[in-house]
This record gives sequence, C-alpha cells and structure tokens, in this order.
Amino acid sequence: MAEVSNPADAGTLPRQTVDAGYLQRLIKETATERLEAGVAVGVKQLEVLKAPLVEFLPAGTTQAPQWIKSIEELERLSKPTRTIVGVVGNTGAGKSSVISAVLDEERLLPTNCMRACTASPTEISYNYSDDPNELYRAEVDFIIAEDWLKDLRSLFSDLLDGNGEVSRECTNQDSDAGVAYAKIRAVYPSKTKESMALSTPEDMVREAAVARVLGTTKKLRTTTSAALYRQLQEYVDSREKNTEKRIEYWPLIKVVRIYTKASALSTGACLVDLPGVQDSNAARAAVAANYMKACTGLWIVAPITRAVDDKTAKSLLGDSFRRQLKYDGTYSAVTFICSKTDDISETEAADSLGLTEDLAPSWRTIDELEDKVEDFKRQIKELKDEKSACQELTEKVNEAWDQWWELKEELDEGKTVYAPGSPSSPGGKRKRQVTDSPARRRKRQSSDFDDSDFSTSEASDGDSDKENAGGSQEEDTRPVLTKEEIDEKIESLKEEKKDLRERKKGIEEKDRAMRAQIKECNAEKEALMDEIRNICIQGRNEYSRGAIKQDFAMGIKELDQENAAEEDEDNFDPDVDIRDYDAVAQSLPVFCVSSRAFQKLSGRLQRDRNSSSGFLSLEDTEIPQLQAHARKLTEAGRAANARRFLNSLVQLLNSMTMWATNDGTRSSMTDKEKRAEETNIRAQLNKLEQDLDTALQKCYADMGRQLYENVYANFDKYIPAAAALASQTATGWGAPRDMGGLLWATYKATCRRYGVYAGAAGPKDFNSELFNPISRQLPSGWERAFQRRLPDSLNAFVARFKAVLKEFHTAAVKRAVDRGSDYHGVNMLGQQLETHGHGLVDIANQAVATMQERQRDASRSFTPTVQEVMRPAYDGCTEERGPGSFKRMKAIMIDHVTRNQEAMFRTATGHVQEALDAMCKEIRQQLEDCIAEKHSAIMQDYLAVLIGAEAAEHKGLPRLERMLRAEMVPILAGIDEAFRVLYEKPPAKPEPAQLEAAKQDPAVSDAPGIMSIKNEDVQEGSSRPDTPSEEMQDAAAGSPFEEEQVEDKKPSLEELEQQGSSSAPSNHGVPVADDRTFIKPEPEVC
Repeated sequence: MAEVSNPADAGTLPRQTVDAGYLQRLIKETATERLEAGVAVGVKQLEVLKAPLVEFLPAGTTQAPQWIKSIEELERLSKPTRTIVGVVGNTGAGKSSVISAVLDEERLLPTNCMRACTASPTEISYNYSDDPNELYRAEVDFIIAEDWLKDLRSLFSDLLDGNGEVSRECTNQDSDAGVAYAKIRAVYPSKTKESMALSTPEDMVREAAVARVLGTTKKLRTTTSAALYRQLQEYVDSREKNTEKRIEYWPLIKVVRIYTKASALSTGACLVDLPGVQDSNAARAAVAANYMKACTGLWIVAPITRAVDDKTAKSLLGDSFRRQLKYDGTYSAVTFICSKTDDISETEAADSLGLTEDLAPSWRTIDELEDKVEDFKRQIKELKDEKSACQELTEKVNEAWDQWWELKEELDEGKTVYAPGSPSSPGGKRKRQVTDSPARRRKRQSSDFDDSDFSTSEASDGDSDKENAGGSQEEDTRPVLTKEEIDEKIESLKEEKKDLRERKKGIEEKDRAMRAQIKECNAEKEALMDEIRNICIQGRNEYSRGAIKQDFAMGIKELDQENAAEEDEDNFDPDVDIRDYDAVAQSLPVFCVSSRAFQKLSGRLQRDRNSSSGFLSLEDTEIPQLQAHARKLTEAGRAANARRFLNSLVQLLNSMTMWATNDGTRSSMTDKEKRAEETNIRAQLNKLEQDLDTALQKCYADMGRQLYENVYANFDKYIPAAAALASQTATGWGAPRDMGGLLWATYKATCRRYGVYAGAAGPKDFNSELFNPISRQLPSGWERAFQRRLPDSLNAFVARFKAVLKEFHTAAVKRAVDRGSDYHGVNMLGQQLETHGHGLVDIANQAVATMQERQRDASRSFTPTVQEVMRPAYDGCTEERGPGSFKRMKAIMIDHVTRNQEAMFRTATGHVQEALDAMCKEIRQQLEDCIAEKHSAIMQDYLAVLIGAEAAEHKGLPRLERMLRAEMVPILAGIDEAFRVLYEKPPAKPEPAQLEAAKQDPAVSDAPGIMSIKNEDVQEGSSRPDTPSEEMQDAAAGSPFEEEQVEDKKPSLEELEQQGSSSAPSNHGVPVADDRTFIKPEPEVC
C-alpha cells in the first residue's frame, strides 16, 4: 500500500515510501547464490513477457518489436561470465599435483614425459552435462596446418646442418637438433634421417595422416577420471619405444580442455595450467600468452623449500613478469601457493624456527620412550635366553620320561628292569633302539600332560642294560627296579615337566606383554612425532606465509622506487612510501599445501607410505582452503553480473508498466496544455542531451590528458636513452663467453626464432632486451593512468550523468506536480530514475573492463613491434653459412640495430599510442551509445507519463496497441510474485470456488503482486475510481478461469483489423487498466 508525501513538496523530487517487492529486495541481496537464483527466475519471466508480444508482431501497428528487442538484449545479460585462473610455476613445482588435489582427483591432468616445454596449456572447467556417460569430458584442439608448417620450418633449421644433412647432434636429446629430431620423428615415425633430409616442410604438412588431424578437435567422454586420464595420455604423452610406428600427437596439440564436476569449479572458476610463454611452438606460446592476458586471477606455485630461499614471491618468476603484472594491474589478483609442505626435516625446522625449547619436553618424552623400548628389547632378549634354557631342560626331561616309561612297559611285560645309568656288568650291555609302540603312544596321548607348547620335541634313545635272554653268562649287578620306584620316578618327571611348562608359559606371557608395551611406546612415539612434525610444518607454513607476503610487497616497493627515482631523481625520497606496502603484503593470499598428504588422507595413493605423517586433518594440508578460495574467486563477478541483469530487468518492467498502463485516454489536459507541456519536456530533453554531451567531452579530454601525462610523455623522455644503449646491447650478445656473450649455436638459434629462445642456458629475448631501457620506466605511470586516473575520469562522468538526470527530472515533473495530476506516474518516473542510476554504474564498470582489456593488449605490443623491425636482421643471420659465419652474423645484427635504433622504438611506442587512442575512442563510443539509449528511454517514459505517448503526433492509440497494452498489464503485475519463491514457499493455487468467493468478498482488494492505492492517496477532483474494478483484480491475479474465457473469446488479429479502429476495444476480455496498477518499485530515488 502506497504512502504518498504532501504533493506540495513534490517540486523538489519527493521521496516515496512503497511496500518493497520481492524483486527490489532481491537486488539488495549480498548472497551470490540467491542473486543467481533470481536471474534464473527473471529469465523465465522474460519468456512470459515475450509470448504475447510475439503474437502481436504480424500486426505491424504496435510497439511489440521494440519491446521484444529490449527483452532479447536483456536475455543476453543473463549469460554467466567465466573467471579464468592461470596456474604458473617452474618445472618440478608440483603444479599438476596441486591442481589434481584441488579437483579432488588422484590424477586427471595429462603429462608428457618428454620435456616440460612441450606441454600444452590445459584448461579445466566445470562439467555442466547431465549425461551419466560423460561425467568427465575433454577436448583436444590441434594446431592448424599453417602453424604446423611454421613449426616444421623452425625444426628443420635446427635439424639440418650447413650441408642439408641431418645434424650429428640429433642423437643428443638436450641439443636443438635432438629436440627437433624427436618432435619430427614423433609425428612421422616411419621417416629415417635420410628421408627427413630429402623432405620439405610443405610435403610433410600435406601427408594424409597428419593433414586429417590438423585444425580438428578430438572430443573424449568417460565415466571415471582414470579412464579419461588414460585416453588423454594417448594424445599428450610420448612413447620411449614406438615399435608400432604409430603417430604421436603431442607436438600437434594446441590446447587441452577438461570438464569435470569438481566442487572447486562449481561456481564458474576455470583453472588453466600454463606451461609458459617460452614454448618452442609459436601457436602454444600464443595460447599461453592470451590466457595470461585474460586471467582474472593468477596462482603461482613453488615448492616451499625454495619459495622463501629463492625469493620467488619477490621475483615472481622474473622482473619482466613482475613488470607485466604492474602493466596489467593484476598483482592484486595473485595467489601464491607453496607446495610440498610434507617435505620437511623436523630438526632443521625446529632450529630455524626457534622451536627447540618449545619442543624439548616432547623430545625428552620421545627419548624416554625410546629408552623404554630398548629396555624392553633387552628384557625380551633375556627372556629368550631363559626360554632357550627352559627348552633344553624340557628336552632332557622328555628323554628321561621316555626311558622310564619304557622301563615301566618292560616291567609290565614281566621283565626284570634296572635303573638307567647303573654300572654295567663285566660282560657289558647291549644297546637297542627305543621306539614308540602303538600302546605307548596311546598311553602318552591319553595322559593329562600336553607338551605341545614347546617348540621342539625329540625322541631320545633309551639305553637300558638289561639281561639278554641268550646273553651274558655274568650276573647283572645293577639294582632291580620295582613298580613303585618306576611309578614314583615317572610321577616326579611329570611334575617336573608341568613346572617347566608353567615356567615357559610365564616367559611367553612376559614376552607378549613387553611386545605390547613396545607397540604402545612406538604408537605414543609416533603420535608425538606426528605432533612435532605438525608443529614444524605449521610453523614453517606461517613463517613462509609471512616472508612471502613481505617479499612480494618489497618487490612492488623496489619497482615503485626504481621508477620514482628515474622519473624525478631530485625529489625522490626513499623514506616516503609510495603506497601502503603492509596492505599490499596482507592482500596477497598464500596457501601452504601438501597435495600428497591430502590425497592420502582422502583415501588415495594407497601404495604411498607415510605421506600424511604430520597432518592431523585434511585442513592441515590447506587444500580444502584452496578449494574454497577457488570457489570464492568468482563471487564478485557473479554477483555483479546478476545484479546488473536484475537492475536492468527492473528498468524494463518499469518502462513496460508505464507504457502498458497508459491507454491514451487518461490525460485530462486540453490540446493547448498538451502542446505547451510537450514543448517544455522536449526543451528539457534537449538540455539533458547537451549537458550529457558536455560531460562526455570533458571525460574524453580528461582521459587523453591523463594518458599524455602518465604514458606518452615517458615515451619521448626515454627513447633517446634506449637508442643510445641499443648498439651496446646487440654487441653484448656476440661478446666472448667470459663477458656474458652467447655461444654461436645459441646465437643462431635465437635469431632463427626471431629473437626469442629458451635453451639450456635459460630464456633469451633480444627484442625485450632492446626495449628494456624504456619498458622498465613505464610501469608506474602506466599503472597510475589505468588503475587510478582513467577510472576516476569515468567515475566523474557517471557522477555528472546522475546529477544531470536528477536536474532534468526535477524540471520535467515540476508542472505535473504543480497541477497535482498523475502523481503516481511521477512516482514511477522517480523510481525509474534510480534504476537508471544503477545502470550507469554498470556502464562505467563495462567501460573500465574495456579499458583494461585494451591496455593489456597495448602493453604486450611493444616487443612484437620491435621484433618486426628486427626481422630482416634475424633472417640475415639465419641464412649465414660456412667459415666466418658467426662474425658476419654479429656484423649484420650490430649494423641493423645501429641503423634502426631510434626508429624501432618510435615505431613501437607509436603503435601503442595508436592502440590507446583507439581505446579512448571506443570507450567514448560506448558512452555515446549509453547516452543515446538512456535519452531514448527517458524520452519515451516521460512523454508517455506526463502528456501521453501520442501527444506529439496528436492522435490516439491504434486499436491493436490498446489491446496489447491491456493484455500486458496483468502479466506485468504478476512478475514480482514469481520472485516470492526465493523467500518463501509459494501459496497454494486457489480452487475455482475460492476464486468466486474472493470476487464477492469486498475484503479481498489486492491481488498478489498488485498495489492498490487508498482512497485518500488519490488527488481531490480526480475522476478515477478509488480502487481497481473486481474484473481488473481478477485479470491481474492471472485467474485461470478468466484466462480460459479470454482464450475462448480472443479473435485473430485479422478479425480485429477488419472490425476497424472506431469500435470499442474488447481488450481480450480484460478491462483497460489505469496507471494505479504497477510493479512495486524501490522507494529510494537518485
């Protein structure tokens, strides 16, 4: 329900208080997910709006085409934007492992075991496919024939010697000839050295097996990551022994795209594994460079063991790389990732981090545990000796047992038996082997003594001197044993065996107990070691994090001071900070991660041992934090994109509502009053257009001035110094090795690649070295211009635009407010004014985005222009052969540089200046288009509301136009209700009986999404009814019953045209609405 302020105050643009609708609430949301859900609802509602408009297209007498065009333009705004995150790092930094961990996959990214420089850029995005057969997808893009031809020509120049034969260096895999031979042989496995020498690059490009691949895209799809990895390896990896002579595709790959349902990518982040811009393949190098230019974020990966020592954050992979970050204004988008945090020495870390005293109690406990373990081991050894002695006694008792048991058996058989070991008779004795008889075995088995616990049991020979029946004539003098004596002895041996068994059992129990204690001590020790390792890892992580942040800030500070000193040495004060470097340090996100520990704790890498030691949880690996960081990177862009769409949707709905609710009959002014009002409004519109044009011209002039002061002036200032150093720089390339010169082979290889080469000695870039005296002076002014001054100019233009709009609105509606007429139309115009203000901010942001994109292109065009100027020298050096060729090459290079030393720099800076001037013109054109679009929309809205859209032509609305507007009113009124689902459950659909009861109930006066004005809110003397008619309410509520009736009664357009424009409109069964029914607007005005 509307609450209107005193109309007398309306001359100064009154503020209205209106019930906030769901759409207006949505625009103020901060939750990205809800904003995006609102976009989805909005897109569906645009289809609802478009449907009736399409039906009226054939008539040709309505405004349906204009509205359909506006709707389609708005639909294009709903497309999500990608957030590209480049991942860079040196070989061995663990980039692929980190990316796989972020994707929550054990192994997904393809790798090449040939050389790191041959890897192609790999793009990993979220897989939005719902097909269960393609949970993992990939696309492999191959270079076109033209690019492969260029690559082959370069490879042939490396492979062939001066005589046109394959170089003998081709067997050395680290040489240029070896790399060239390997790449050519991979693609053409059947070619021999001789056939290669006889071939030409043109012939090889045309070979059918290769021509079928060039310029194509191979699409892969699987249900598992392992299957996709295997399929990609078929294209990316190189074979050590290609016995089948199958073509290998890795030299022909331009880029690999992988699509996976990784949670870290679910919000729109796109990770790009960049191998570097020094690739020997120009097409891949260009792809990598373009990705770098388009990156919203940049992840730099370095092993933690080298990240701090090598000052990686400070150097950021080189001065030129760091300088480019300043050019692009993206150093604030850098994220630093320290990998391999599981690689640590606890002792060294404790000493380095000063943790020795803190960890001393734990170390002492570990020492005590180790002493305990050693003591237990000593006791176990003693128990083992005791057990061995017990075992020997047991064996002796068993022997005696066997002897006495045999004597008992013989006595039972009626024989005379004697005590074992008694003195023998003079006639001597006869030994006999004692064996276990079945009866004896049965008796022993049935005895209650069990000797199975002993490790050995031996049968001993029982020597008993007994009388041989046919034996000696002498009488045996040994004492004869009685049954009682034998039983007593056996019982004694039995007790002795029992005691030995108990003794052995006790020894074994002690052994088990001690081994259990050793296990407990070791477990406690391992827990303490894990805790110590964790403390050391986390301590090193925090130290590295702080050191890297400071190194990064100091790197920016050094670059700032270097540029400031050279720009104005007299006033340079090193003690005064140019910016807040503490804030720069704190703004750098640093993650210290262990991908191996994360994979192990996630249940992967089952064959790896102890890779998770020292990590007590997944969070300790910091991979989950990095995954959350990846998801959050997209929030700002997604929210801004969604809010831009929703704000434009509100603007469109307001304009359409003002259009639809004006049936051409509501104006109470006379024709003379209309003409006067029209003259006034058009005068105000002309003034608005002139004021906006003046603001734009001021903005354009200010942008040109800022570019001259901060960029162009530096060109003229530093070109002479660069020209003076150019000859010296070129001479240095050919200087002796001990003076920093290059080898002949490296010199020629660099010329062959037009000044850019990455060999064993590291990357070389002749073009960048020549331009370096200028390029190192430009970043500060460049950054100042494009990151502060030019955006300030655009913001000033937007502020002026808003002020001019407000002035126009106040002047345009003054007469209407003074007359006290059409107050709610004025109210809606005020709401539309605020919507225009929000749209202006979006337009400024788009202009800044255009500026950043164009300036990034421009900042990268310096050295390519130098390269073009240097091309004749490179070609001349490459063609040199035979004795003295190196001397002639150096002479060609120095002569060319000397003759063109100033011209090349003038050409390079002139090319950049042209690009930046074109950028300013493009931005001006964007703003002019914006002014024209806003002016057209404002003119349409204000003429329609204040005097009627047809007042200028002094004629009424065509019949079909009135019918279209009438049909659009209830649709527009119900749009806001569609957004209810984002805040609460939608109300149950009413039954037909309820709808009929609602018609008869006077208490039901507001349909959902419709705002009815109270009687007291209407101006005195107004002829309009206090409330909308019941039929209007039903139409606005979208009653299915009424829709059915409309469908039945609705005539065709041809029938309507035949009825003539003088007939009373049927409005498709829906009464014409007045201006009091509209979508609830936002109360605040600009």
